[in-house]
Order: sequence, then structure tokens, then C-alpha cells
Amino acid sequence: MAGLAARTPVGLRPESAAAAVRAGISAIAEHPFFVDRNGEPMRLAQDAVMGPDMPLAERMKELLLSTLLQLPQAASLSANGLRTLLIICAPEQRPGLPDGVAEMLGRAAMGRFGAENLRVQYLAYGHAAGMLAFGVAAKAIDEDKTDLAVVAGVDSYHEHQTLEWMDETGQLKSEVNRDGFFPGEAAGACLLARGDLISELGLALLGRLTAVSAASERITIKLHGKEEVCVGEGLSSAFLGLGPAVERDQRKITDTYCDLNGQRYRNEELVYTILRVQHLSDQATHYLHPADCWGDVGAASGPLFAALAHAAASKGYSRGSRAALWAGSEGGQRAVTLLDFPANSPRKAA
Repeated sequence: MAGLAARTPVGLRPESAAAAVRAGISAIAEHPFFVDRNGEPMRLAQDAVMGPDMPLAERMKELLLSTLLQLPQAASLSANGLRTLLIICAPEQRPGLPDGVAEMLGRAAMGRFGAENLRVQYLAYGHAAGMLAFGVAAKAIDEDKTDLAVVAGVDSYHEHQTLEWMDETGQLKSEVNRDGFFPGEAAGACLLARGDLISELGLALLGRLTAVSAASERITIKLHGKEEVCVGEGLSSAFLGLGPAVERDQRKITDTYCDLNGQRYRNEELVYTILRVQHLSDQATHYLHPADCWGDVGAASGPLFAALAHAAASKGYSRGSRAALWAGSEGGQRAVTLLDFPANSPRKAA
């Protein structure tokens, strides 16, 4: 990893966002004019700069482009002679989400950074998209199909039709629905390249992408409880896919970042998973879920988790130097990414 970028409701850059999450600062607040079916203001985490009435497509474009501009080499992504793969991680289809939003974002990126040497790929898999994109990026670099790869995730629930649908289907957390979640909006990006190229470009090596593992969950949240219940088989399989890397290096996972958001389904899935995979971690029951600070950020999760993991490792408040990032999409995709950071005499956070 050679660069990280973030724009969240609690910080407009990765450093400030990570500091806010560590401090437990929450941006979840009442929306100025959206109300739920009980007449109460909807609560969600909003970007600190954009106005509440900006259309969803424009929100997502602003989030993505402003985040990409934070990356080193951003001004010359397509003009530096290096082949660059931009993977845009987008939400799964849902009410209120414009058709072709991922392609619109790709055109916006091409228009901003130029089309020369820049190739855009889309992964519209929601929460797990970022972790899946890390795998796609690593494969493209290993096979010499690109020199640089940028994994960029963006998501926003700030559309009345989307929030109304969430409210009607019991997904929106409120005073009368404790099994929902608080929506958020954010973007994150991660610049990846071979270690030797990172040195040639004069960039700092922030961390190493060690492994990516993915699986599918048969009992999705929509099917859970109807005839069968989810017992974490998909997430367990994804974690167990990291086993060879853990055993090869004789190093267990020390820090975990995940997309738990308050929904009971996700909590129960993790409990079953821990029973099967706890041997891979030093402390399997210790994990960070920042949704209580910046809301559920969907497709932006992967790169943002990487930013949190790097901040903890570089500032010395991580539990160790090996982090696992995981997320699960509504459609059943489960993915886990293993990151390694330089040993930095980590200490436990207060």
C-alpha cells in the first residue's frame, strides 16, 4: 500500500477520521427534514460539507473525486506513463439508487484524471466490494496487467426513496426499531503497487496486502429466519481461507475491523464464525466496528477499514501488526483481507 484517502462524516481525511473513531466521536444526528413513518426525524450520519438537499448522484461523485485527489500521484494518475487500474466499489442495487451510478462515477473519474493509461473497473457488491477489490487489484499487479491499482469505494444512503424503503423494511434504526442501522455516507481509496515501484516513485510503504479470501453465504439477511437461520458458514469459510497465510508466517491476526452495524443478523453471524475461526486470532472477540461513529458506509467499508488499520499501526495503538478487514454484503458475498504493517511496538489503546 502506497497511499490512503478518506472522506467520512467524522473526518475529511484518513488521519482525522481515524482519530475521531478512536475517540468514539459520533456524527449520527437527526436529519433536518426527513422523517420516519412515526413522524420522528430520521437519524443518520451526514457529510460535514455537503448540504442535505444535494442529489444522491452528485453526493457520490463529490465524495469519490475529493477522496481520489488525496492520493499521492493523483494529479497524474493517467499521465505518468504508468498503467493504472481504478476499481470503483459501488452499492448493490436498491430503491433510490440511480441506474448506472457506478458507470457515472467512472466517467466522472475519467473526466477528472484523463483517460490515458487509466482503466476503470466496477464492483457493485456493497459492503464486501472493497475486500473483493483488493483481491482483483493484487491479481492484476501480480499478472503485470497494471502498474498501479486504486481501490476506491463510495456509498451514500442520503436519498429519500432509499431511506423510506429502509424504514418500511425495518432496516432503519429508530425509537421503535432497534434492529436497524444508522445510514452513513463516505468514500475511501487505497493506492496499491509493487514494493519496488513504490520505492522508485519515492512513496512510503504503508503496509502489505498479504491475502484476500472470499465466500458466499447461502442464508442471506432476507432469507434469515424464514426456513433456516444463518450460522455464519459463508463468513467462516472466508476467514478459514486465510489459514494458509497465518500458518505459513506463524503470525496470528491481532486487530480486526468489520462492518457490524447493530443488526442482530450480523451479530449472530459473527458469534457463530468466532467459534470456528478463533484459532486464527490472538483475541477473536476484540474487533472494531466504526458504524457507531460514521454510520453504515456500505461499499466504502474496505478502503476505510484499511485507513483505520494503518492509523492504529503507525500511531502505536494497535494490538499488533497484522489486521483483518471483513465485511458482508446483503447479496451474500463475504470477504476478508489480511494486511501486514511494520512492527511499531504497538500498545493497547486506553
